[in-house]
Amino acid sequence: MNFLSKQKIERQHFLNNKEIDPKLIQELSSALDDMDLEKIKSTLMEISKTYHRTTSIPEILGISRSGFYRILSPSGNPEFITILRLLNLFDIKLQVAKR
Repeated sequence: MNFLSKQKIERQHFLNNKEIDPKLIQELSSALDDMDLEKIKSTLMEISKTYHRTTSIPEILGISRSGFYRILSPSGNPEFITILRLLNLFDIKLQVAKR
């Protein structure tokens, strides 16, 4: 799947950070820092469970529901752009800093 060709996620679809448990944000931050793909996928799945919009996450991303769950499953291998699109949708800013 080529997510680069998908249209930009509209701001109206963003999940406000205030709706996400701060512990999940911290878990995701640690997982990204540790490059722990399994933890990244499981935390993104947990965050997606807090999503309460009329439009579903897979629909916004332009993929099937089963494709979405497959991407974040233990055997899934999401592309980096997919992770970036999910972070964008969840209104989570990815920051880069020198160690």
